[in-house]
Amino acid sequence: MYNDTKYSWLPLDDTFICFFMCCSFYADFGPLNLAMLYRYCCRVNMKLKSFTMSRKKLVHHTSYDQKKRANAALLISAYAVIYLKRSPEEAYSTLISGNNPGYLPFRDAAVGECFFNLTLLDCLQGIRKALQHGFLDFESFDVEEYEHYEVRAHRHNNPVLKCA
Repeated sequence: MYNDTKYSWLPLDDTFICFFMCCSFYADFGPLNLAMLYRYCCRVNMKLKSFTMSRKKLVHHTSYDQKKRANAALLISAYAVIYLKRSPEEAYSTLISGNNPGYLPFRDAAVGECFFNLTLLDCLQGIRKALQHGFLDFESFDVEEYEHYEVRAHRHNNPVLKCA
């Protein structure tokens, strides 16, 4: 991480996005999984609570690669929905304001032509819905368990419903 007296830099390509992009099946990419989002949120929260950050601005940055931009945009806007209580539309509109180019839609792992594009706004609306219904709670999220079931050896067997 690059730091100076005014800014603390949070480069995403080397830590979050590059790792995930190496794990594609075919032409798919993103959105980043919940473990990646959780780790990103923890890192941002840690930096924001740090005494050394008290007078600094946190700079979240990535390259111009369209896939990396889309995943980086997901991280920061999901953080805004989860922790800053922004609506998905507010978080998304901040990203597309000004002269910023749009974001590439996420793509599934199907071979061949993609028939459904998952947009950044779709993901943010899903996160809000999961928060509203208690399916997403980073206070009790077990990242190690999630990652255990996320790997191919366990057939991506993530639980969907909470059990009593």
